[in-house]
Amino acid sequence: MAKLLRNLLVLLVLLASQPAVAGNVTVYVNGHPDDWQLFMNPDAYQDLTNPDNRVVFIYLTSGDQGLRIGGRGTIPLFRARESGAVRSSSFASNQAVASADSLHKGRRVLINQHLITKYSYENAVHYFIRMPDVADWQSTTLIDQFHHRPLPLRTIDGVSTYTSWNELVATVRAIIVAETRHTNNFRLNTLDPDVRYNPDDHPDHRNAGTAAVDACRGLKARIKLFQGYATGMYPENLSNEEKLNESALFALAASATIEAGYDNTWEFWHKGFIGKNYYRLYYDPVSLQASVMPSFESMPVPQNTAGEFSLDYISPPGHSDADQNMVMQAFDRASEFIAYHKRHFNNMHLFAYAMLLLGGFCTGLFVRRRPHEPLQQQPQPQPQPQPQHRYA
Repeated sequence: MAKLLRNLLVLLVLLASQPAVAGNVTVYVNGHPDDWQLFMNPDAYQDLTNPDNRVVFIYLTSGDQGLRIGGRGTIPLFRARESGAVRSSSFASNQAVASADSLHKGRRVLINQHLITKYSYENAVHYFIRMPDVADWQSTTLIDQFHHRPLPLRTIDGVSTYTSWNELVATVRAIIVAETRHTNNFRLNTLDPDVRYNPDDHPDHRNAGTAAVDACRGLKARIKLFQGYATGMYPENLSNEEKLNESALFALAASATIEAGYDNTWEFWHKGFIGKNYYRLYYDPVSLQASVMPSFESMPVPQNTAGEFSLDYISPPGHSDADQNMVMQAFDRASEFIAYHKRHFNNMHLFAYAMLLLGGFCTGLFVRRRPHEPLQQQPQPQPQPQPQHRYA
């Protein structure tokens, strides 16, 4: 009997020493501090307002727009934008958990031999990697160059240097693994890295998506890939309540930069993304090959997807009404088709189109400049001489 009680006591001690298993963990990987507010709602708001959820935000850049640690405001721009991100999530977290602690605890943590600034508040945690941002993103970005060339890139606060893209991906993976180690599966939300399905977007949005998907290989993540700037052309598909919640989150992010003396982002262009939520679901083939992954949104995983790693359609694009997938409307698909071909001038389709247009143009020139033979003039009939009559 004493031995049985001793064994039970040891078992209770072991169970008590085990960490609590998180109910749900959702990871949001962003290029900038205001990406999830604009493009990944109502998902983010729903996650934050559920006290059983743990929400992890990872930011490649802090949106310094080339100013690095400077700026003309009362505080550096990157700090204002980081404050806006934390302010947004705290507002949503407070809807679920009323807390008297209004302080946002920030500290530097060492992850994969790199110092990263971390903020925690209620059920949300933010990791700011602070890679350098640029002001003119329509040409190229520093992360874009870093992605394609193995050149060292230093963070704007000067505390870390990344020597390769794989090192950055490994750091993102280390954060994800640390935050999801107590759960069997988790959700990853990020912007779509594939230009075919996310055209005309900021390069660092797609770079964040690429880093996130690469970092989650084999981790059994349920991945949602959102569209970014292209949604400005799409019709609104959120309910009035969802649109109000999204507006509140972005307004709080914008207020932080406005209070610090920077440009007002609560304007027409940014407002054009509010009320819109377009995404596709993606399954990591490595996870599918490793084990059987449960269905996503009651949608069975196709068996033929466990092939080579590629960002192809696994499910049709959809929007967030009741979290159901639905095919885009004809207008959206046409806009996406046009925008996609605008960005792919080197494919065979556009080459064929260009050759047809060139051929038609040359044919028109040939027809216009071809010399025409002059019309032969009909000979004018000569007047017949009148016979002369002589009278005797």
